[in-house]
Amino acid sequence: MATDTPAPTGIGVLRRDFRTDPFFDGAAADRLVIRRCADCDLWLAPDATCCPGCGSEEPGWADAAGDATLVTWTVVHGRPAEDGTVPPPAVLALVELTEGPWLHTRLVGVERAALREGLPLTAVFEHPGEGESYLLFRPA
Repeated sequence: MATDTPAPTGIGVLRRDFRTDPFFDGAAADRLVIRRCADCDLWLAPDATCCPGCGSEEPGWADAAGDATLVTWTVVHGRPAEDGTVPPPAVLALVELTEGPWLHTRLVGVERAALREGLPLTAVFEHPGEGESYLLFRPA
């Protein structure tokens, strides 16, 4: 996984709760950690609370590769600040991890003209001064 410093995202301050500790611990160490069911070997999104494959109510956590493909996206334009400055557009995306789960995320380091379904992506992590580190994706 790349550890390049992504452009600022304006995502705000993220705080963890007891359910998200492994995900944010992984992000702080530049690792993508998602849910994985040990009983049926199904990979799940980080917010999964049970396994839809076998019904296990205790899916564990495992390191994912950090590779994904772009499924769909939208470009969001921010409102001008009081001083008149306009933030750069943000690319919000739905990506499919190589392990199978889909995640909502933000893309960085991509030109809008290069966006296409199936675009290979790799995980990068933002480490803000306040709040939790978080996951973004950029072109591979």
